[in-house]
Amino acid sequence: MKQLILLLLSVVSLLAQEAASPLTSEIRSIIDEYENSVRANTQKIIAATTEEEKNKHRMRIPSAGPAATKMMQLVQANLDHPDVVRAVSWLVTGAANFPEGQEALKMLGTTFADRQGIAQAVKQLEYHGLPAEPVLKAVIQKNSYREEKAAALYALGAIHFKNFDASADRVSGEASKNKALDCFQQLNAEYADVTIEGFKLSDFTAKMLFEMTNLQVGCGAPEIEGKDADGVSLKLSDYRGKHVIVIFWGGWCHACHGLLPRMNQAAAQLMDKNAVVLGVNTDIESEAKQAFADYQVAFRNVLDNTTSGPNTSLYNLRNFPTLYLIDPKGVIAIKNGSLDAMIARINEAK
Repeated sequence: MKQLILLLLSVVSLLAQEAASPLTSEIRSIIDEYENSVRANTQKIIAATTEEEKNKHRMRIPSAGPAATKMMQLVQANLDHPDVVRAVSWLVTGAANFPEGQEALKMLGTTFADRQGIAQAVKQLEYHGLPAEPVLKAVIQKNSYREEKAAALYALGAIHFKNFDASADRVSGEASKNKALDCFQQLNAEYADVTIEGFKLSDFTAKMLFEMTNLQVGCGAPEIEGKDADGVSLKLSDYRGKHVIVIFWGGWCHACHGLLPRMNQAAAQLMDKNAVVLGVNTDIESEAKQAFADYQVAFRNVLDNTTSGPNTSLYNLRNFPTLYLIDPKGVIAIKNGSLDAMIARINEAK
């Protein structure tokens, strides 16, 4: 029996080797060479005993440029090979800031717009913003594969959703909102079962749809609830009748560190102005308590225990820190604004 198992394993191994084309192996080799060089340099940073030595290695983080050049040469020499889409995908996602990455992005909307296997790269275009819109529209129009088309609808919808969410102009914001809704509704109607890297796209769109309709200025703020570091239950609605500045943060978040002293100061200054600061902390409980001590946090916090905790997920957090101002009636007054703007609004109300 043991020999039979070994024989079967050998056959599987041989089949796997045969399945990998020379082009796929070459693409994988370029990616591995680059990633291994980055890992090796990271290990040097970790092993360094002084900050000076660490900074020296940080200055030597390998560039993706040489790998991008090799990869584009492979792409141009193998445009019709089905396996070359992996190289195009890597250029779009792993070398986006290099000329080769930009060229691959254009090719994704032309030469490769109708190809299978580009779904993961297409989904990542949600982070490229409006410049990626023509590429995504081309994939939607030309690609007949469900995963690829769903990924393009998702990414285009996400881009317009973010544009709507950040827009200061009501007219352009509404236009972006309608475009996002069109994409999400089509995705949910025709591709609700499609998954990318194990995640259903419709789950992501559901969160954005919820945010568009429930987490905008003028909407009633969804309840935030949980327990604080002492195990005492705590709710946003406990402060009804007061202005509440809500901060979503974590000790792991470097951008939060500089803001926390100002939040402490605001909490003290606002005590006599019918206003409070409420935190939603995303560290695991033991690390949360350490963060409270390190930054001398002077305001109450709901412990969410992770960046995918119940309150953080409900508010569809994409950036940390994120601040909301909730008015005394429990309505969102400012979303993702500055602390200064929120304090000014509270002072105006007095």
